[in-house]
Amino acid sequence: MVVRQPFTMTARRQRWPATPRTLVVLLFLAVATGGCAPMGSAEDHNASRAALAFDRSLGDPAQACRLLAPGTLTELQNTFGACDRALPRQDLPVASRVVDVDVYGKDAIVRLDRDVVFLARFDSGWRVTAAGCTPQQGRPFTCTLKGS
Repeated sequence: MVVRQPFTMTARRQRWPATPRTLVVLLFLAVATGGCAPMGSAEDHNASRAALAFDRSLGDPAQACRLLAPGTLTELQNTFGACDRALPRQDLPVASRVVDVDVYGKDAIVRLDRDVVFLARFDSGWRVTAAGCTPQQGRPFTCTLKGS
């Protein structure tokens, strides 16, 4: 006859000792690998990349102008002249990282560390429709650069 010992906390502890050191190691692993999860959909990623590419290309106005949506490019040129000369005069903030992104069908809002950029998806990819945007309490964003 085999006599089985009833399951007790002592028996469980013998199989897996949950010492403070073990808990610290598990907590460290959870935090260290937490950033490995994907940020969101492919469109979130694509919109984020386009917004960052625009902000990073502000030092090369010709390149930044190619990333503008057609309506935004037209509005800028009609108001201030040639895009590559007008864009630097807009004093747009240059961001370095994405804080948040929201994609709504073919439109996106990308919140960067120093800017908020609105984008629209075209056949050629995501293009900037507005930049240098700041939220207004109870009202729409105010944007330095925007299309009609």
